Amino acid sequence: MLAYLGLAATDASLVILGGCFVAAGVAIGCVETAEHSAVAVAAPAQLRGSAFGLLAAMQSFGNLAASAIAGLLWTAASPQVAFVYLAGWMALSLIALATARLPAGPGQAEVG
Repeated sequence: MLAYLGLAATDASLVILGGCFVAAGVAIGCVETAEHSAVAVAAPAQLRGSAFGLLAAMQSFGNLAASAIAGLLWTAASPQVAFVYLAGWMALSLIALATARLPAGPGQAEVG
């Protein structure tokens, strides 16, 4: 989220843009790893394959929608508006994740 806000706030500084892109890449790697870990922990063993398929489908459709809307905002308004829009969705996602409760598996304490 901070990387996208940085992209929205910076002008043409190559160093700042590069830093924001690196930060966004690291964040995406961490988030996708956490998503897969959550599915592995939360999904029952007999449904785990389907749960990973559902996760991949949701990610694909979410990426398509986010890219299309951000592209429209970029074109119709400005790049800053597009990045702030995406950062807003990331903030909402962070709030949802922070308040979610994952079911405890056998022998595990409840998470959240």
